[in-house]
Amino acid sequence: MILQIKSAEFRYGDVTIFKNVNLDINEGDSIGLVGANGAGKSTLLGCVTGELQLFDGEVLRKNGLTMGYLKQNCDFVSTNTLFDEMMSVFAYQTQLIEQIKLISEQMSACNFDSSEYKALADKYNRLTVEADVTEAYQSEVKVKTVLNGMGMTEFSDRVVSTLSGGEKTKAALCKLLLQRPELMILDEPTNHLDYKTLDWLETFLTDAKSTLLVVSHDRYFLDKLCTSIWDVQHQAVIAYKGNYSKYKVLKAERQENERRTYDKQQREIEKLTDYIQRNKVRASTADMAKSREKTLNKMDRLDAPKNDERPPRFSFEYTTEPSEFPLTIQRLTLGYDGKQLLRDGQMQIRRGQKVALLGLNGVGKSTLIKRIASCNPQDIGKIVFGKNVRMGYYDQENVNLQSDLRVIDQLWFDNTRMSQTEVRSMLAQVTLGADDVYKLVRDLSGGERAKLGLAMIMAKDCNLLLLDEPTNHLDLPSREALEEALKAYTGTLLYVSHDRYFVNSISNVIAELADCNLTLYEGNYDDFINRKKAPVEPLKPVTKTVQSTYRNAKQRAEEVNRSKKLKELEARITQLEKEVEQLNEQMTLPEITSDYTKLSQVMERLKVVNAELEQTLAEWESLAYN
Repeated sequence: MILQIKSAEFRYGDVTIFKNVNLDINEGDSIGLVGANGAGKSTLLGCVTGELQLFDGEVLRKNGLTMGYLKQNCDFVSTNTLFDEMMSVFAYQTQLIEQIKLISEQMSACNFDSSEYKALADKYNRLTVEADVTEAYQSEVKVKTVLNGMGMTEFSDRVVSTLSGGEKTKAALCKLLLQRPELMILDEPTNHLDYKTLDWLETFLTDAKSTLLVVSHDRYFLDKLCTSIWDVQHQAVIAYKGNYSKYKVLKAERQENERRTYDKQQREIEKLTDYIQRNKVRASTADMAKSREKTLNKMDRLDAPKNDERPPRFSFEYTTEPSEFPLTIQRLTLGYDGKQLLRDGQMQIRRGQKVALLGLNGVGKSTLIKRIASCNPQDIGKIVFGKNVRMGYYDQENVNLQSDLRVIDQLWFDNTRMSQTEVRSMLAQVTLGADDVYKLVRDLSGGERAKLGLAMIMAKDCNLLLLDEPTNHLDLPSREALEEALKAYTGTLLYVSHDRYFVNSISNVIAELADCNLTLYEGNYDDFINRKKAPVEPLKPVTKTVQSTYRNAKQRAEEVNRSKKLKELEARITQLEKEVEQLNEQMTLPEITSDYTKLSQVMERLKVVNAELEQTLAEWESLAYN
């Protein structure tokens, strides 16, 4: 056990966030922290790290425990370039290599047979062993691997402080991955990462076997990584074994058992109470009634089970069927500021299809869906809507909302045919209740703005939906509610989302935007990934020749056998050094750094070769000194 939470309670003023929390973190655990927005997830993380002090209870940490904490939207401040900042993690290893180089130069400047040379050689040997143990020569490769995997290579020469907010958060995550603390605490690490980066991050964390405590709305991420789930609700934290999908099953079973147990006790209480009331006044049954009264008074009464907060109820309906192909794109070219995003793109969506638009960050997914929604006259003949199409568009920035309007007015002015009662009912349906309807739009949280934006589409008769990141800012219950509504929707859907679980559940077609082309794949996200997986390519040979840095024997040995053995060892040393150089070169190749499995194979081989090299060097030095 590396950390234990005992009888923990935390309050903000008179408001209790959680109480009587008892939890353990063991080495190798991967824990997902879930709960509705505002339930106290980030507060619990602050207590675990020590940034917040408990009102009662304690957090016990293993002596010397190293923790790394990635906050949401952290402000990463540094005057270093991104690459130099990442290399600062390996400052000790860098210093070690510099020492080895310096000693090598000193050895070259002194007599081979001198005591000074022998002392330097001993020190050189100790330092090279330490360099091997600490993987000092792989530091730069590790940095390049992580930056490449996280899609940050292009920012390597940028000063950290000049990066955008999202780029700083990714940079902070990169540094944390390189540091590899014993306990890694991540608050929404998957925000705005594209599907390839997410896949790389999941593989890295799995292979690194880190102990994780992570808050995430990414159910795919929680399913793939987590071995247990902590559910924050009703001022309590309940632990469930298994990943997110298992947690959903176990939680439903637990709630059902609690309900049954409570109902059974209530029936027993009612039965005892009824018996007591009917029999306590009769002399013949008074004693029996008193006995049951004692039983009733001693009963440890259960609290009524608390239901989860009611999630929003989304519903998208329409009255008119569109033609067979509601949307067709023909030879559409897209770009801005001289950057081309799409070249002669083509796509035809059949009625009832649910198409997820995927691609790496920055390829133009949101730009494309916004262009389709704009109905620009210049696109006539390139973007063709079928007959009877009624389109609804959700913009991830909610630009159609007017900040100075009240919530009720925003929906009502956009749908004047609705009565005030209908408007209120629809807002209540998405959990914007009586306390919210008179708020100004600008005062809404991100999640509330998202619900209002979706309600505005619900109010319309739309048989074609264009949704750009509709799950952004929604908590897990709201995402699941939207997911169920879109699965039930019989119209046509084209949408962008980073939520792979959401994509996997809804889509029957994947449209990939890559290299300025649109490519369609039948099936859901899992089908798409399986098709995209390429066979493992053999490592490319590297032919670069490196001059040996080790010094040859200057004097011919008197015995022929000794001279022959020294030459054999020298030849083997040169051969091993070449292989080390080749392996180091391979670890800088994009096809290796982007594939953690291939990289691990190369690094394992490098470890074996370095070990043999050290052994051969030791044998050569022993023979050369005697």
